[in-house]
Amino acid sequence: MGIGPYTRTGLALVFVPLYAGPLLAGLAGHPPASVPVFALLFLLFIAMTRRPNLHEAAGWITLAMMAAVQAILVGLTFGLGQLIAVAAPVALPQWLPLVLTACATCYGAWAYSTRAEMDVFLDSTLARLAEFDTLTAMSYDEAFPAPDPRAHAAVDRTLAEVRDLPKDARVGEIDPIVQRLETAVDAEGFDPLYDAAGEVDGVQDRRIDLALLRYVASPRVRRQLMRRGEAGLPATLLLNAPDPGIRAEARSLVWTLLDEDAPLAQLPDPDWLIELDHAFPGEGFADLAGAVSGVAETA
Repeated sequence: MGIGPYTRTGLALVFVPLYAGPLLAGLAGHPPASVPVFALLFLLFIAMTRRPNLHEAAGWITLAMMAAVQAILVGLTFGLGQLIAVAAPVALPQWLPLVLTACATCYGAWAYSTRAEMDVFLDSTLARLAEFDTLTAMSYDEAFPAPDPRAHAAVDRTLAEVRDLPKDARVGEIDPIVQRLETAVDAEGFDPLYDAAGEVDGVQDRRIDLALLRYVASPRVRRQLMRRGEAGLPATLLLNAPDPGIRAEARSLVWTLLDEDAPLAQLPDPDWLIELDHAFPGEGFADLAGAVSGVAETA
């Protein structure tokens, strides 16, 4: 199974080197003058992924808040490195931590350049973190459950069956396979199936994309994902897929989410939908953007 940008490995490839830069700089006793450079790189990463609208005053306010948060994060990480250096200092060239963070920034900005998908992902993550405010003391395993090996095994079998189908496989051929997955693990197969969909290692398999969308087409699976804040992820991953049939299926999912009064955070960004309407005229993205905008106005 490939490494997608939202898998644990994919996230680690970005965030470990991103934060390692200022940490190593502090650990190596580099001058504090490097802190603003790290803060700028952090700001570039988050601004490229969230893309505040700088045509409005609110966008500039958001950018200023981003800058303040990134400066605090860098300062704390750099300071942590300095504290560790008291017991275990290291010698590193000044350019090494900067290059490490710069590479992570460039890769992250590229990997998470789809704004709508990143917004839904971050909103879902923040919602999960907010739950900790109401939780009583719990074990680490309860707070961060390990991936279910049974679900991974079931998804591996599903992917093998899907890949055995013709490359132009249709819904009628895909549905029985994903229905067996749902029967086996309910919605627990979503994460590994999502990680296999979209462009992975430069390759996009429309059969897997269709399998993900048909899996989430199940009302039972979709209800569980909506409670988790993840029902919108498959659509925003695949609304700009190269295959028009996959785009149509993704739009159908968004319309279903609208009919079910899904939270705005689980719907694609209407500005992005307008961009897709320009890229794929006549496919209905403009109507979809209008419907999502209507939800945003009443939210």
